Amino acid sequence: MPTVAITNILVTREDVSDDIAYQMTKLMFENLTRLGNSHSAAKDIKLQNAAKNLPIPLHPGAERYYKEAGAL
Repeated sequence: MPTVAITNILVTREDVSDDIAYQMTKLMFENLTRLGNSHSAAKDIKLQNAAKNLPIPLHPGAERYYKEAGAL
């Protein structure tokens, strides 16, 4: 059966500090259960898929988190 998927990404400006981008990414993944309770679509967010096939470069702070978490 054909399906359609929509990918959502969190985008920041380049001048957001590496530490803030790291903390934002970390907090999001540490709170996926709460996010999923707030919106059912968040239940489909998976760390192992988060940094794959992105249309724009990762912020260095987010990249650091994904590497530490084993997603890169």
